[in-house]
Amino acid sequence: MRIYEVIFIIRADVPEAELDSLVEGFQQVVASTGSTLAKVEKWGKRPLAYRVHGQREGFYVFFEVHGTGDAVRELERRLKVSEPVIKYLTVRVDLERKRFEKMRRRRERRAARRPRRAPAPSVEAASGPA
Repeated sequence: MRIYEVIFIIRADVPEAELDSLVEGFQQVVASTGSTLAKVEKWGKRPLAYRVHGQREGFYVFFEVHGTGDAVRELERRLKVSEPVIKYLTVRVDLERKRFEKMRRRRERRAARRPRRAPAPSVEAASGPA
């Protein structure tokens, strides 16, 4: 099973009730394809780095999807045709996480093989009696 991170931006002028229904609809799209949502985070209203479709602000939403490419493809299709969504980005992260986990285990093995150094003597003990 693959892991994807999906971030999308909804226009800032969309009412809160409509925003919640949009997010709920996108969650149902993911669930209907047999995939699971590990995280759903609403990051709130933030300024955009540049104007997008005349908008200076947007409401950011983050999904972490555990599933197949078909689920993400369908979610992206829905994001593309949804008028309130002004931008979206999908990134596959399972390969990166595997790589980082492998590096972490390798670091731990090296640290376990390395002999522990004795603590440095204190300054008072090194200078002798005064």
